Amino acid sequence: MPLRRTYLLHTHRLSLPSTAYFVTCCTVSREPGLTVEAVASALRSATASADISGDAVLLAFTVMPDHIHWLLHLGERLSLGRTIGRWKFDTRAALATAGLAWQRDYFEHRLRPDEDREAYARYIHLNPYRAGLLAPHEVWPHWFCPNPARFRFTEHLNPAGGIPPEWIAGHVPSGLAVGE
Repeated sequence: MPLRRTYLLHTHRLSLPSTAYFVTCCTVSREPGLTVEAVASALRSATASADISGDAVLLAFTVMPDHIHWLLHLGERLSLGRTIGRWKFDTRAALATAGLAWQRDYFEHRLRPDEDREAYARYIHLNPYRAGLLAPHEVWPHWFCPNPARFRFTEHLNPAGGIPPEWIAGHVPSGLAVGE
């Protein structure tokens, strides 16, 4: 059996209340199935519950077939590890209905106070388009953002909520470029 190196994810992990984090959680063996409507709905519901409880203020969230991305502000009550652990616990039954489970660990990036949340929200929004899961004029049903007006890029979406086709090729207007 190969040596697991997930312990490296814990090195230098710092959990600071009221701090923004970009979190990615993956299914075991990256098995797809999270976008099954019942599973995706349970994930959104658990995310909304974390927001309501104040454990994690939701900025943006998307469900991909084998992983999720979550941009959040950590609440005051729980550490990031406990918040994600609780969220995974609350969603495990829904994953089990699709024969899925979460990987033991998760990836997180703590945003510096001067780091722009816009780039992370845009990355989360564009992820299914860049993965080729839908056409630019379509709307990804598994993206959730309670206040899209807080992000500038949403002003450039088409009336239905799709993206300009040139964004897939990386030609995003100045000030909105992916990876800024």
